[in-house]
Amino acid sequence: MGGALTGPAEAMQMRNKSATRDQFPTDMAAKLKPADQMTIEEFLAFADAQPDGETWELIEGIAYMSPSPVDWHQMIVGNIVRSLLNIKDETNASWRAMPGVGTRVPVSPRSLPRPDVFIKHGALTGTAVTDDALVVFEVLSKSNSRSDQAWRKRVYASIPNCQHYVTIATKRAEVIRYDRADGWKGATSTRLNAALDLPAVRVSIPLVQIYRWTPIK
Repeated sequence: MGGALTGPAEAMQMRNKSATRDQFPTDMAAKLKPADQMTIEEFLAFADAQPDGETWELIEGIAYMSPSPVDWHQMIVGNIVRSLLNIKDETNASWRAMPGVGTRVPVSPRSLPRPDVFIKHGALTGTAVTDDALVVFEVLSKSNSRSDQAWRKRVYASIPNCQHYVTIATKRAEVIRYDRADGWKGATSTRLNAALDLPAVRVSIPLVQIYRWTPIK
């Protein structure tokens, strides 16, 4: 595999060399020569060989196993998907919303981040990879450091048809929407009676629905 990681033990060893994700996307990649970084094709073969239930991402040529999410995180993910699918049913929209898959990001050709939820424009492909993401959602967890969030914002913005990138906090009501139309500046909503508006897909989701059944009031 071109000197890249060949198994979960080696992948975790490389991960452990970075104490936090603040260091991971830049410092860890700098420690590997390009020839030693995984390609997307190598990563997909590697990830396919790992035990069921493990979630892996490719970040700057390095395989990274995501920590198990907490139940608050998963409830918010479910609420977002449910809200989007209800809107799709009601409006007969052509887009498709679902939990994330590996997403190609042109600005980083040896990365394959996996968002929590995304909306795609085109038809389903039956593959574990997409380059079609009109809207990308990340429900934040402890592993999403500021550096990690900045990296994801930058790479998701490079997806040609991506119009909105949304982050959702899990410890408080806070939803930030970044839009291609205004240069990805970011607009923050912190009130549960506010709504997340996504003009590119004609969607509006009240924050109270996003945080439904969680301790956030």
